[in-house]
Amino acid sequence: MVCNKVVKIALICDQIDKDGKDVNYNDIYKLLWDLQKQTREAKNKVIRLCWEWSGYSSEYFKTHEEYPKDKEIFGISLRGYLYDRIKGDYNLYSGNLSQSAEIAYKEYKNSLKDVLRGDKSIINYRENQPLDIKNKAIQLLYENDNFFVRVALINKDKQKELNFKDCSVRFKLLVKDDSTRTILERCFDEVYTITASKIMYNKKKKQWYINLGYKFTKEIDKTLDKDRILGVDLGVINPLVASVYGSYDRLIIGGGEIDKFRKRVEANKVQMLKQGKYCGDGRIGHGVNTRNKPAYNIEDKISRFRDTVNHKYSKAVVDYAVKNNCGTIQMEDLKGITQNKNERYLKNWTYFDLQTKIEYKAKALGIEVKYKNPKYTSQRCSKCGHIAEENRPEQKTFKCVKCGFKVNADYNASQNLAIKDIDKIIEQYYNKG
Repeated sequence: MVCNKVVKIALICDQIDKDGKDVNYNDIYKLLWDLQKQTREAKNKVIRLCWEWSGYSSEYFKTHEEYPKDKEIFGISLRGYLYDRIKGDYNLYSGNLSQSAEIAYKEYKNSLKDVLRGDKSIINYRENQPLDIKNKAIQLLYENDNFFVRVALINKDKQKELNFKDCSVRFKLLVKDDSTRTILERCFDEVYTITASKIMYNKKKKQWYINLGYKFTKEIDKTLDKDRILGVDLGVINPLVASVYGSYDRLIIGGGEIDKFRKRVEANKVQMLKQGKYCGDGRIGHGVNTRNKPAYNIEDKISRFRDTVNHKYSKAVVDYAVKNNCGTIQMEDLKGITQNKNERYLKNWTYFDLQTKIEYKAKALGIEVKYKNPKYTSQRCSKCGHIAEENRPEQKTFKCVKCGFKVNADYNASQNLAIKDIDKIIEQYYNKG
């Protein structure tokens, strides 16, 4: 099983020019900002060209009743055409520019259906674009017990202008913990393989970072039982409850951490919006968005918190599956869930993101993830199989009106999800009736 990972490391300028003189870090940072701007412009140009091609294709279809073939129109593939249209306009290293063009093309292609339906706007890349770095543009170095990285960033014209020895810029990697050092050692020893990476600027810390991509092959634990299922319910009272069928042991993740954080930041946002009315001259006269920028920045804080919490929760679920020798995890299919389960945390929490993280971590260990229709899993008695709305006398409690089985409602739902082919079993139950 191939695992793809990313480690974030701060960069310290360590560049010399062709004559062996130190290059001022301010000049390098200015170069990085300029390349960041060029990356944004290049990606947005690719999006515009893709949109023009989509428009041309639609008109062509009206006349010829078939869509045009890119190679017949351009003489090369659409990807090749896109790169040709941008390659002479920027100082970016060719491999990185090609990487940026490919990313923009794929994101456009993946979003096109939503754009045509009116569900999304056409992609517009913002000013904080990271620099896309091709794996072959990265060279990891180890000198005097320190790690350095040489990253090809500029084309030959820019190299000559800056009097650099080659197209690369050298940075010292600020290694702050043993975990990061171990990853770098394994990359240097080629135990891990460096993959496509990104360089980005953190405005808050005023620091450039590299998100260094790497991959390795992880052996799958073949001892896990594929027929042993961990049922994971996204609950009413608790965000997540997981259990193995027939076991009273369970993994419960309460919602207190989420609620406490949400209430705190929402209160801060309301307060900041109120203060925006009385802000200083620097923010007056620049529009509502500028005036309320501190409040809107809270949304980014919430997003980061969600990401952190979902990483933690997903790890807990997968670890629990391994502990219980489960080779399969079953969860609810969340499509349409917001319309059907209004009381759930899903209204304000990214459960889809949580499921994605669970699936990613599970697959890395060879655990299969399956999704089941959640219909009736909360009303079905996991003991006798009877389904009735009356089985839920209150939100947190399940009590079967047929056999009298009484238990926590979220635990009961997780027990149902831990049953193989539960969706077919429920369907058969109603077909018999």
